[in-house]
Amino acid sequence: MNYRLLILVLGTFIIGTDDFVIAGLLPSIADDMNVSIATAGQLVTAFAIAYAVGAPVLGTLTLNIPVKTLLVVSMIVFTIANCLSAIVTSLELLFLTRILASLAAAVFTPLAMAASTSLVPDTMRGKALSFVIAGITVGLILGAPIGTSIGNAITWRYSFVFVAVISLITVIGVMIFLPKIEREASLSIKERLKSFNKIIILTLSVSIISTTGGFMTYTYIAPIITEITSVENISIFLFLLGIGALFGNLVGGYLTDRIGAPKTLKLSLFGFSILLAVFSLLMLLTPSTLSIILVGLASLLWGIPGFGMNPALNSFLISLNPSQASMILSFSASALYMGIGLGAIVGGGVISISSINYVGIGSAILVIVALIIFVLVNRATDKKASISNQNYSGQF
Repeated sequence: MNYRLLILVLGTFIIGTDDFVIAGLLPSIADDMNVSIATAGQLVTAFAIAYAVGAPVLGTLTLNIPVKTLLVVSMIVFTIANCLSAIVTSLELLFLTRILASLAAAVFTPLAMAASTSLVPDTMRGKALSFVIAGITVGLILGAPIGTSIGNAITWRYSFVFVAVISLITVIGVMIFLPKIEREASLSIKERLKSFNKIIILTLSVSIISTTGGFMTYTYIAPIITEITSVENISIFLFLLGIGALFGNLVGGYLTDRIGAPKTLKLSLFGFSILLAVFSLLMLLTPSTLSIILVGLASLLWGIPGFGMNPALNSFLISLNPSQASMILSFSASALYMGIGLGAIVGGGVISISSINYVGIGSAILVIVALIIFVLVNRATDKKASISNQNYSGQF
C-alpha cells in the first residue's frame, strides 16, 4: 500500500474524531456554556447540515483549484476552526467555529477519497478508497474516546486542541509527501441532479430517516449512558461502539456480496431498531454493575447493524444508476450528514417535551419507518426488473 495514503487516512481520522467526539463532550459544554443538553446538542446539527450542504456546493465551486492546494487549504481552515473552538467564550461563537470546521471537512474528505485512487494502480483503487474511508471509522473507535477522555480529564476545550494538533500534522504531511494530483472532469450541480429519479430519492430518504433515528440516540449518548449507569466518563462505551461499527462495516460488506444489498439492508435496519429501543428499556434499571454490563453490550452490538447498513445502502444506490455512481454517492454522503443533523434536532425535541428516557424508543420508531419505506422501494425495483426481463424475453 502506498505510504502517502497514510497522510490522507490521518486527515479523515481526525475529521471523524472531530465529528464524533462532540457526543461525549455535550454535558461538559452545556455546563460550561450554561445551556441545556438539548441546546448544546444542536452543535451536531450545525456541523452536519453545513457538511450536507457544503459538500456538493463547495465541490462544484472549487472545480478549477488543484487537488493538493485544496487539501492543504481545507485542512488549514479545519485546524484554525478547531483552535477557535477551544477558545470561544459563547455558544453562538462555538456554533460558527463548528460550521467552519464542517465546511473545511466537506472539502477535504471527498478530495481525499478521490486522491487516494490516483496514488495506486487501477487494480487497487477499491482498497485505497476503503482505506481512506476507514479513517473516519477509526476516528469513532479511537479518536472520539481519546478526545472525550482528554475533555473529562482537563476540559472539553483541550479536546479541540488535540484535534487541531493532529490536523496541523496532516497539513505538513500533505505539503511534503503528496505529489501533484490531476483532477478528473466534474459535473455541475445541474448535471448532478440529472442522476436522480423517484426510486433514488426514496432510497436517499431511507438513509436520512434511519440516520436521524440513530443520531437521535448517539448525539445524546453521554447523558443517556450516565442516566442508566451513573458513569460520567463514557469513553469505554464509545470505544465499544466503535469496535462494533468497524465489525459492522466488514460484516455489512460481506453480507451484501453474499445475500445481496436489499436483504442486508432490511436485516440491518430491523436489528438497529431493536438495539436503539434497548437504550430506553435500560432506563428502567437501577444503576448497578449489571446496568453497566448491559449498556456495554448494547453499545458494542449497536455499531454492527448501525454501520453494517452503509455498504448495503450504497451498493443498492449504485445498482440504480451505475453510470452515475460517483454523483449518487456524493448525495448519499449529504443524506447521511443531513440525518445526523436532524437526529440532534429531533432528539433534542424529544428531551425538551418529554424526557431523555424516550429517545431510544423514538429512534427505533424512525428506523422502522425507514425499513417500511425501503421494503416498498425494493418491491418497486423488483417489479420493474421483472417487467424488463419479460419484455426482453418477449423479443425472442
